[in-house]
Amino acid sequence: MTAGAATTATVRSMDGPFVARRCVRSGAGYRWFEQAVAPGDYLGTDQMRQLADLVATSGGAVAALPELVRPDLAAWPVMPTPSLLCDALFGAPPHAGADHWASVCEALGTFLGRTHSTPAAEAGFLPVRGHAAWLPPGSARTDRVDAARAGLAGFGDGVLASAAAPAGARPRPDSVVHGRFSSGLVVPLTRPVVQGWREAGVGDPDRDIAFFLAELVESAAVGTGGGRFPALVRAFLTGYASAGEGPGPDRLPALVADRLLEHYAQAAVRTGSADQLEQVVARVTGRWRDLVDLIEDGGW
Repeated sequence: MTAGAATTATVRSMDGPFVARRCVRSGAGYRWFEQAVAPGDYLGTDQMRQLADLVATSGGAVAALPELVRPDLAAWPVMPTPSLLCDALFGAPPHAGADHWASVCEALGTFLGRTHSTPAAEAGFLPVRGHAAWLPPGSARTDRVDAARAGLAGFGDGVLASAAAPAGARPRPDSVVHGRFSSGLVVPLTRPVVQGWREAGVGDPDRDIAFFLAELVESAAVGTGGGRFPALVRAFLTGYASAGEGPGPDRLPALVADRLLEHYAQAAVRTGSADQLEQVVARVTGRWRDLVDLIEDGGW
């Protein structure tokens, strides 16, 4: 990716259809690099610098904003571990108990809630996010994702596609949003570190919440988080509500369904086929129904 990245040992790679990620040894620690492999609406250096003043101390967790080596390549600060939260959710069963991971999710909820407390008026330097930064309207790859998503509409008996259609009216105004609030961007230290931020902007805060909840749904369906799923969902939403105004519960199931379909459409574009996704979507649909029950039961 860069001379610096090439001359150190790469310890792991995580490539997606829009970005390529590498974690390299850096002195006594580890550093993540991310390169955009296709143009997107990502933040620049000046925007990142201003954003740091808004989110770095948002509570619950810590924001780690990247240095832009060049417009398509970002480098995050050195971390003491290459591990990410997604390893615990999707990989081998973690050594830590369920209470530990619930505490991590609660801290992330608190952090996200406080980030969303920053109104749009205080972040005029950020773009308005009516769509994902990596899916600019009118681009060829956005069209491919849309076509792949249409092909997934009948998977899981069409439950997700039907649910995603009516998200309902937005009860809350725009705020600062992370834009890709993913477990693959969280370093699970004593105080979790949230990376990413190139996709941040001003937008619908409930979509940030839905992004993370969708990953909890997936981790319960195809990862190692099945038994911990209710506790992790409740902890995350409890943490979020503790930071101020809670999410719009009537909208969350639809937004989570929307994110799940987008994710699997992107997977179909990357692999060139949706043939392997039908059973996965069916399993995920079952866990999405569990999420709906948890949201309707409240208790957070």
